[in-house]
Amino acid sequence: MKKLRFTEKLNNNRISSFLFTLLFIVLFLVFTETGFAQEKELANLERILQQNRYSSFQQRMIITTTQELLKLQVDHAELNKLLSTSIANRFDAYNIKKILEVIIDAKKNGLSEKSLLNKFKEGLAKRVDERLIVEVLLKEAENLKIVKNMLKGNFIAEVSFEQDIIVDSLMEGLNNGVPQDSLSEVITRGAREGKRLREVAEVSAEMGNLSLKAYELGLSEQEVNEVFSKAVASRSGIDGICEDIQDTLIAAAIAKMNLATRNSSGSSSQSTSITGISEGEGSTSGSSSSSIIPSSSSTSTPTASDDKPDTGSTSDSGSSSPPEN
Repeated sequence: MKKLRFTEKLNNNRISSFLFTLLFIVLFLVFTETGFAQEKELANLERILQQNRYSSFQQRMIITTTQELLKLQVDHAELNKLLSTSIANRFDAYNIKKILEVIIDAKKNGLSEKSLLNKFKEGLAKRVDERLIVEVLLKEAENLKIVKNMLKGNFIAEVSFEQDIIVDSLMEGLNNGVPQDSLSEVITRGAREGKRLREVAEVSAEMGNLSLKAYELGLSEQEVNEVFSKAVASRSGIDGICEDIQDTLIAAAIAKMNLATRNSSGSSSQSTSITGISEGEGSTSGSSSSSIIPSSSSTSTPTASDDKPDTGSTSDSGSSSPPEN
């Protein structure tokens, strides 16, 4: 019996040793293949830089920064495509370096680079100015940090392969103008209520849509903040917040329409009174007419000189209308 147990234990050890060796070989081959692929991508990038007449200093600057980023485990094939397109579009070398540094900083802060690479790709596809792409990536990275801080202490147990998608949904709210305080409060309350992070992200995305609608209605940033703060404060949970925001936006839109209508009616009345006075149909009061139009012109008595043709020396210097061509 003891011999049988010893043989069984020995076989288990051999199997474990074999599996460990096999895993080591697989990892070695993967890392080796990845290393070769990165070297190939860098060589290709260097060749493209040389063909596009970047100085030796600029080439070395971009290659060195790219190498630093590749060490942080990013999609090197996707990165190479984006860099190649940037170089082909004659991006300034320093702007390329800034873009790489934004992604490096995000990776070092434990943030996913996927949304940054997607924004980079979107900017290239739309031929956005390179300086604006840098600004957009900086804003995106800042929003990533904000969302990460909001999630601290909340939803720690919810770590899954879908987390990047959920974070993107939360960021969508910020990108579309949802106030940080309102989003932070929604995340905190959602965690306290036992909501799933996906549910909170859906609320955030919907708040982003409502924020865009608010700006389309002509609300200022301060007014949008007030609308969201009021909606969040009126609820103890997160259910119903979006409905409250929608109701407030409808009320704001109606108020703006009524104000515009009153202003339009007032302008129309004033225009009518001015027209009536200028045609001599309104009040004959001298004070009234003199406050709107000059006292000369239609009320003066015609003279013989009015029948004489105009000359170049009698041009109307008081007219505010531009000369006709």
